[in-house]
Amino acid sequence: MTHTSKDCDSEGGWPLKPIIRDEKDLVVDESGPFPAKILLSSRDTRIASVKVGVLEKGKTIEVHSHEGSDQIEYYMDGKAVMYIEGLGERIIHKGSFTYIPKGVKHGIKEVIEPLKIITIFIPPLF
Repeated sequence: MTHTSKDCDSEGGWPLKPIIRDEKDLVVDESGPFPAKILLSSRDTRIASVKVGVLEKGKTIEVHSHEGSDQIEYYMDGKAVMYIEGLGERIIHKGSFTYIPKGVKHGIKEVIEPLKIITIFIPPLF
C-alpha cells in the first residue's frame, strides 16, 4: 500500500487512517498492573495510546509517575481509593474521570469494587 502526504499527520509521520477493531481482535497486555485490552497503540498513531481493563477488588497500584505522557482515565464501573500528588487520597467510582499530567505521582491504594478503566496516554506510552 502506498501512502501519500494526505495520509500522514502534520509532521509527515505515521499514516492517519480510521480504525475499527472487533473485541475478538484486540490484544490483551498482561505486562501492566492489570490485564488490559489494547485499543490504540504507538503502532497505530503517535498521538495517543488507549487501553481498557478491570482492576480486581483488593488490588493496588504502587505510587508512580509517567515522565513522558499525560494520563487520562474514565472509570466505567467500580470503586477505589486513589492517591494523586497535589490532591491526596480520593474515592473514584463509576463515572469518575481523572487527568494526571506527566510527572505527577499517583496510584491506587485499594480497589473496593472491581474497577473497569479506560486509560489514555498522550503521547503514547505503549
